Amino acid sequence: MSNSNLYVSELGCSTHSFTRYHFCRGNSNKRKSRLGIILKGQGSYIYLGKRLSVSEGDVVFIPENIYCYSEWHGEPDIEVIYLCCFLHYETFKYEPQVIPCSEDEKSNILQISRLLSGTGLDELEAYSKFYQLLCTLLPRMVQSELALDKTLQKAIEYITENWNSSFSVADLAKKCCVCESTVYHLFRRELGQTPIGFLNSIRINVAIEYLENTQYSISTISREVGFNSENHFRKTFFEHTGTTPLKFRKKC
Repeated sequence: MSNSNLYVSELGCSTHSFTRYHFCRGNSNKRKSRLGIILKGQGSYIYLGKRLSVSEGDVVFIPENIYCYSEWHGEPDIEVIYLCCFLHYETFKYEPQVIPCSEDEKSNILQISRLLSGTGLDELEAYSKFYQLLCTLLPRMVQSELALDKTLQKAIEYITENWNSSFSVADLAKKCCVCESTVYHLFRRELGQTPIGFLNSIRINVAIEYLENTQYSISTISREVGFNSENHFRKTFFEHTGTTPLKFRKKC
């Protein structure tokens, strides 16, 4: 890749803090590339049927052109800081990966994140330091030939934007202008699960937020996240977390 053809826009910072467990479903078509440092806890980024495991102290790169969701565990805390931006380039063939970094480079990531919350001049300095950091890190990053199927991308974005609506796999296939079997094949091949399995992962994540932050009954939460049967909700919750909704709430 020719670095002279690359530039950065909309550089920002985000901090994500959770307790014990969190499933992040991604952010649809508004994704930015992310350069993050894991401050507490451990997790996995799942994309195209692959799983990238990270732990405390790791620096991770997640490109904007590959849909990626993540699962996190902490004992008890989870904390991740991302530098987020759109990367404009002619060719950019990277997949999610852990980048070997020195302690100074990790400190630079944290310094850039602090500058981005300051004044206009601080933001200019943040951009300057971020470009310098990219020049240092890019030569170490592993290039890839991965390419996300456009039909799968469209299906994923539809599910993430409409998880609380009622729709069938047939409806999803129609939105993507393909047959049902094609949708099933793409999800199985690239994500290792069915479209409904992916949808349920999102719904369980929302259920966890309700369990942690509200006093809603299990029955109410089941309905709020789109399950017609409380028993089905309990079974699906156990499949994703290894525990029941009630036991999960007691640990909060």
